[in-house]
Amino acid sequence: MNPRIWRCGVVILALAIAGCAKKEEAPVVVQKPAPPKPATVEVVKAAERSRHFMTVSKQLELGGTLYGYAEVDGDVLKLAGSAHDLLTQMAKTQPEVAPWAKQDFASLLRTLGLDDIKAVGVSSVPDGTGFFRNRAFFYTPEGRHGLLAGLGEKTGPFGHLDLAPADADLYAETEIDLKVMYETVKKIVAQTSGQPASDNMDTAIRQAGEKATLSFLDLIYGLKGHAALVVKFDEDKTIAIGGGMGAIPKFSLLIAIDGIAAPVAASLDKEKQFVATQEGARRTYRLVQPLPVPEVQPVFATEGRTLYFATTEGFLTECLTAKQGLAQTPAFRAALEHVGTEGNGLTYVTPRFFRRLRQIETLNPNLPEQPRSVIHMIAQALPAPAHPMVAVRTNLPDGILVRSYWNRSLKQDVAAISIYNPVTIGLLSAMAIPAFQKVRDSSQEKAVLNNLRQFAAAGDQYCLENGVSTANYSDLVGPDRYIKRMVPVAGENYRALRYVQGEPLRVKLQNGKVVEYRP
Repeated sequence: MNPRIWRCGVVILALAIAGCAKKEEAPVVVQKPAPPKPATVEVVKAAERSRHFMTVSKQLELGGTLYGYAEVDGDVLKLAGSAHDLLTQMAKTQPEVAPWAKQDFASLLRTLGLDDIKAVGVSSVPDGTGFFRNRAFFYTPEGRHGLLAGLGEKTGPFGHLDLAPADADLYAETEIDLKVMYETVKKIVAQTSGQPASDNMDTAIRQAGEKATLSFLDLIYGLKGHAALVVKFDEDKTIAIGGGMGAIPKFSLLIAIDGIAAPVAASLDKEKQFVATQEGARRTYRLVQPLPVPEVQPVFATEGRTLYFATTEGFLTECLTAKQGLAQTPAFRAALEHVGTEGNGLTYVTPRFFRRLRQIETLNPNLPEQPRSVIHMIAQALPAPAHPMVAVRTNLPDGILVRSYWNRSLKQDVAAISIYNPVTIGLLSAMAIPAFQKVRDSSQEKAVLNNLRQFAAAGDQYCLENGVSTANYSDLVGPDRYIKRMVPVAGENYRALRYVQGEPLRVKLQNGKVVEYRP
């Protein structure tokens, strides 16, 4: 064999063997995925941005099924101006509307405190269980006045949560200052009807309290603090309704109200149907004669500033002495994780609460058609949540935040607001006010006619006794006269009246109409 060919063959074979040899593997570099960029939402530049937007948005959750923001700074007063203009136009064709058009709506809204709200925000986020985390924030950077000031002060622990037993089905609590709200209402009455009318409110309430042997004014001025409601349903027992109509689910109820213990106790001490016993700081009032329904035997109790009312003394004792209550249950704690553990208002409802209410329909099959259909409609509208629902109201330094963990989104409420907007309300008012005025005017005219009838009867008696045929107002009206006082009801003036036998009596109302009475 040719040596050259042999050498070439050896070289080729060596190269082939080298090509088949295992090559050293290069090191593998694993690329880590880049961290996801945080979600960002573009906001318009500062010069174009609502000045309250960022502050309100910090209290909300963005990215759910609902997010809404509205700056309402000054809108309430604009609405007042629109309402005034609307009523002014209506008064040109409907004189009965004129008194309404004279009202200073802007001042009224300021007194109510509604102009304190500068912006509003709402959000709803579904958590995948059929429930929603809902939030609503009312921004009041300058504080709260009027009715809003009556919703309590700084946020703190719930005042009466320890009253709720572990198996309570409903617990509701709110902080309230009734005196502030009442004073606001008095200011509104003074602005619309005059200071004497406002002063008469106290007199009327005081007189009503005297008849009821209870100082209603003391109740109003004393109720400053927390008020709570506890309801517990029995799982399967019922309370029979009289007359063989059926039954309702057996329930127990407790109400606790701060600040009104003293006036209520003073009234109960005078009531003969209650007997009182003192046990330490607690004073308990029991019925002397039990009610025919064993499951409902009302009892009152006072301790410190707080008044208690319960359907039975047993439930009152259970609530006041329970050491392990609703606050310690896992379900309640889990619910509060969505809304916060402190606030100025709290509502907690279990699924059993709604389930037992729906059973009222089946427990009363013999009801008449009309009440049965109403109960059916209500039962169909009741929710059927899988777990407890909760809502908390919190007074923040710059606003009011309401958080709820509910089986519905706030979208339904926003839809309702879109229907009952100022324009719709204005149109409905334009139709309703004349009808209301017509009913009111008719009632006033009857009252005026009755006053004229009494004046004519007094005139007849005066002429008979004195042998004359005429009589002036001063002859007939006064503390020692035939009529002690004639009270105007529609701006009429009776002092110009003069009685002449056989002639009609006429008086002009504030709206220009003349009411005539013919003896």
